Amino acid sequence: AVLNKDGEIYDGWCWPGSSNWVDCFNPAAHAWWATLHKFDKFKGSLQNLFIWNDMNEPSVFNGPDMTMPKDNLHYGNWEHRDVHNVNGLTLLNATYKAMLERKKGEVRRPFILTRSYYAGAQRVSAMWTGDNQATWDHLGASIPMVLTNGIAGFPFAGADVGGFFHNPDKDLLTRWYQAGIWYPFFRAHAHIDTRRREPYLISEPHRSYIAQAIRLRYQLMPAWYTAFHEASVNGMPIVRPQYYMFPEDEQGFAIDDQLYLASTGLLVKPVVQKNTHSAEVYISDDEKYYDYFDFTVYQGAGKKHTVPAPEDKVPVLIQGGHIIPRKDRPRRSTGLMRWDPYTLVITLDKNSEAQGSLYVDDGETFDYERGAYIHRHFNYRESVLSSEDIGTKGPKTAEYLKTMAGVTVERVVIVDPPVEWKAKDTVVVIEDGAKLASTASLEFYEQESGKASYAVVKKPNVGIGKNWRIEF
Repeated sequence: AVLNKDGEIYDGWCWPGSSNWVDCFNPAAHAWWATLHKFDKFKGSLQNLFIWNDMNEPSVFNGPDMTMPKDNLHYGNWEHRDVHNVNGLTLLNATYKAMLERKKGEVRRPFILTRSYYAGAQRVSAMWTGDNQATWDHLGASIPMVLTNGIAGFPFAGADVGGFFHNPDKDLLTRWYQAGIWYPFFRAHAHIDTRRREPYLISEPHRSYIAQAIRLRYQLMPAWYTAFHEASVNGMPIVRPQYYMFPEDEQGFAIDDQLYLASTGLLVKPVVQKNTHSAEVYISDDEKYYDYFDFTVYQGAGKKHTVPAPEDKVPVLIQGGHIIPRKDRPRRSTGLMRWDPYTLVITLDKNSEAQGSLYVDDGETFDYERGAYIHRHFNYRESVLSSEDIGTKGPKTAEYLKTMAGVTVERVVIVDPPVEWKAKDTVVVIEDGAKLASTASLEFYEQESGKASYAVVKKPNVGIGKNWRIEF
């Protein structure tokens, strides 16, 4: 335990009342802490119960500045004043070790949420921005806060959806969900004294607007998971500010209220003002951008575009040149989506080309370290869509691919395809270089001016973990 300046166990007040603090600078504390996280210590709970390290600044209600006295003593006779900023990190490290094996012989990836953190904490935890308020200002502030954390090296960041203190009205709550689905860490959370506000308790039509937003988050889960993988490998932010995407464009430097989702080309401008039904979206480059929902075209470099933002959605655009993996069947959890087929959405760039990627693993174990994952690069050029393996094989690769053998691509949507495709009704599908190529149906949908036409390949049924090509 942490000691006071006289070498006695420090006593202070926090939620349980009179409290002592575990000193995670002490290696012995780690061993003891590990015994507290086994599943048998959480009787009647499920295997998906994880841990939230709150109040770990440390928060002391009756301490100076709501924390510990600076002359408290930690292991090795370090005074609290010297180690205060890394206190939260030491608790996270102890918790991470404790969570690895909660049932003998079963090593699983921990999930830990933390309030206090320091450089390095991004390896083991997610963070949220603390006790915010149910106000439009706090909704607005959450976007730059989450973007800043990503730039600073902590990509798994979010804010309490709906605000922690006070009661959001239906409009604010709806807009907060529509923004919150673009935080890497997305959850609703509120003070015990606030009114209940789970989406299913909200009256229509706002309940449906919120459900629609949550479904969009889950639909794009393959793109999110791929973005998380990228962040874990090279530290690139999961959601990225304007200047990160276009560092050569000074006009974008001051923009902190719109974001790109990793390298997917998805550009989002959450609505953070009351009674607002359109938004100004800044586009830096001269690619075409397409409305995610109806394929309205926006084009023009270095200027703002007015995009409609009715109550049921916020502006989401896709930059030309991308292939975005999705899963389009609504489910109650990601676990239930595991074997669902994929949809690929393709937007062509100025050269009629596009690319994208997909990373998939079991989401729970460390088997990916031994090759149990799928990592594909999708490429579209010269009227051919192909999928190539960019993973590294390991001892578990074959076994994992076998479990995923039944997972296919059920639809390919091509936005703004060549007009000649109107005359086509099939495409050629070649999987694993098979001599006997099969065909799949192609449907062309023309739209009125201002909106891009699109084409849909139905049931190509190529395996998500296989090499294949679709020739248009």
